[in-house]
Amino acid sequence: MTLRQILAVLWARKWIVVVIVVCALLAAVTYLALRTVTYSSEAKIRLNTVVAGGATSDDIGGVAVDFSEQTITSPTALDAAGKRIGESGSALAGAVTASVSNDGHTTSVVVHAIGSTPRDAQQRATAVITAYTSQVDTEVARVLVVLQQREQAAIQQAQVLQRQVAADPANSIASTNLATELSRMSSISTEVDSINNAGPTASVVQAAAPGDSTVPGLLVVVLLALTTGLVVGVGTALIRDQFDDRLRREEDLTAVVDAPMLGGLSWDRRVARANVPLPVAGTSRTDLGEGLRTLRSNLQVLLPPHGVVVVTSVEPGDGKSFISSNLALAWARAGKRVVLVGGDLRKPDLRRYFGDAAVGEGFVEALEQLGGSKPISNGDLFHKLNKTAYDGLFVLPPGRGPDEPADLLARVGTGVLLQGLRELADIVIIDSPPGIALADASLLAAHADGAIVIATEGRTMRSRLVEAVLALKANGASVLGVVVNRSTRKLPRTYSAYYLRQGSPPASYAAFADPSARTPARSWVPSDRSDPDDESPASDAGRPMGSGGEQAAGSA
Repeated sequence: MTLRQILAVLWARKWIVVVIVVCALLAAVTYLALRTVTYSSEAKIRLNTVVAGGATSDDIGGVAVDFSEQTITSPTALDAAGKRIGESGSALAGAVTASVSNDGHTTSVVVHAIGSTPRDAQQRATAVITAYTSQVDTEVARVLVVLQQREQAAIQQAQVLQRQVAADPANSIASTNLATELSRMSSISTEVDSINNAGPTASVVQAAAPGDSTVPGLLVVVLLALTTGLVVGVGTALIRDQFDDRLRREEDLTAVVDAPMLGGLSWDRRVARANVPLPVAGTSRTDLGEGLRTLRSNLQVLLPPHGVVVVTSVEPGDGKSFISSNLALAWARAGKRVVLVGGDLRKPDLRRYFGDAAVGEGFVEALEQLGGSKPISNGDLFHKLNKTAYDGLFVLPPGRGPDEPADLLARVGTGVLLQGLRELADIVIIDSPPGIALADASLLAAHADGAIVIATEGRTMRSRLVEAVLALKANGASVLGVVVNRSTRKLPRTYSAYYLRQGSPPASYAAFADPSARTPARSWVPSDRSDPDDESPASDAGRPMGSGGEQAAGSA
């Protein structure tokens, strides 16, 4: 996918991204409300050389010592630290950790303490490091006492041996023992001097500071939740698009069907609320009205003179009757004589647009008459047409509902009937049933100059659109193209502001349902009229609907 396509997908599915981001932010808020905030403080000391050696070898001058990190967190050490701050050793046990490190030159002790407040953490770290330093001092003092005792014992033993050697210079054993005691006395004395000259047992390298929070801050949590929500939302939207079979964009048509796109009709809430949804009947210019007129212009290029076009859809509810009615009216307002055929014999809907003009005998009765012994003339066919409130527009009602519409439409008379209508009008528009699972649209389109398929953006499945187009082509019908209804694409603001009239208020669509609001036009009859008592003007006699005579209109 290109960057433009990705952005188009994300915009079409922006609510998925928004919902996931909102959920991530709500999760972050819940975490912030429920989490326990703790603080961590750290203190660090450096041991002198004598103590550092003892921490490595576990003895000083031959006296065993214990300066390990386990000593720091032992119950004895923690009890001592707890007394300094008024806490128990058990309370500190799970809140304090310690480590002893040696880099080859110095030995350092680091204490980490956790507290519910920054000050608690600081106090705990300070108390533990102080208790450890005190313990080290105590241990070194004990070592000095032991060494001094040993030194004093060595001196006394040396004096005894010295008297023995003075009494008997030839006593080699006494001489050897004297030399050993003198060496031992010198070693102990040197060790005592090194302890005394080593300075403080521990020096503070880093004093404990007020603790820092151990959990992320508010800004970090919110930014992390927002980033996570966006990443997951974008990923979900793109994955959802790959598995979504619905027609999301007009551009999807070129990728799924071998049929051109004839136009896109935008959604207009005023039409949905109108009693008679015929936007092309109004004087105001709207995106929807301009789209219908553009569709009329595109079809005029594709259709021959006196053309017959079938309007079908992928599924019920795609707006085929709405488009058929408005397309017929758009052609009538362009000066054409138009016959709108109620070809949906299963669930006719033209009455909603043209009232009583769309009811009564019509298509079914004409087909049955063609199937009988008496042929139907153009005059007979003309008299089955009902005048509407709009100049030049006539309706052939569906008629009564047949037992099986597909069997009736499969008769040879269907082609004869449509040919008769073709001779009476400049354009014949057939409102047929949906093309999925019904043969009606294909049977009608086989006798027409072509069919247009209505699809609904965001609702029609692409696989079903392909099925509808293939079904028409399989029956020999010519698919002129596809019309996308309820399109979300809008005209540019610069175009709308300049070309769509904003100065005059839009007329109410419902007003066009009132025949008294228009001046009725003169009627006409075909040349082979069968009613000799018809009192139509002589100048209109012999002129078919497409001959350029007066456009007909009457009351609905």
